[in-house]
Amino acid sequence: MDIFGNHAIVCSMKGDRIKRNNAIRDCFFDFCSAAAWGPVKEKPFLLPGSCERPADILIPNYSAGKDLAVDFAVMCPLQSAYLHEAANTSLYACNKYAEDIKLTKFQNRVQLEGLDYLPFVFESFGGLSMDTESFISKLATSISHRFGDSRHVVLANIFQNVACILNKSIARSISSRFPDFSLHVV
Repeated sequence: MDIFGNHAIVCSMKGDRIKRNNAIRDCFFDFCSAAAWGPVKEKPFLLPGSCERPADILIPNYSAGKDLAVDFAVMCPLQSAYLHEAANTSLYACNKYAEDIKLTKFQNRVQLEGLDYLPFVFESFGGLSMDTESFISKLATSISHRFGDSRHVVLANIFQNVACILNKSIARSISSRFPDFSLHVV
């Protein structure tokens, strides 16, 4: 492991990426439930003839009668493929991943099934892809109206939860690289 832990953040081990993705999904599932949106986790068979699941969360009747497939991902701007541009352009890694990977792979196929598609991509240090702002705004407004809380308090709660998940996942990725010395105690 390098002295800054960069490799541990980029290279997954022991299911780090799956744990992180599931934690992000569960966090937003809880917020969507609080908004009374009726979210569905990992809805199967959205794409005929495929076992792929382009919706970490499916939100029924999200906009204009269409369901919304929300597909979460977390990108590390320290990856060699993104590092140079990420150093010069804010949120480059998450936007590039959303465009080149998520949209290319799923958007047309999901839309052919009559659904809207939102690739919701975070950078491991907290930034998020450009198309996510309206979703978070609508989510915070719905929760705010439902419970009578300030919209700003709800937004802060959403971002604080996500920040904790991302930081915990980075810490887990780094700490999982250390040897387990407890096995060698005499």
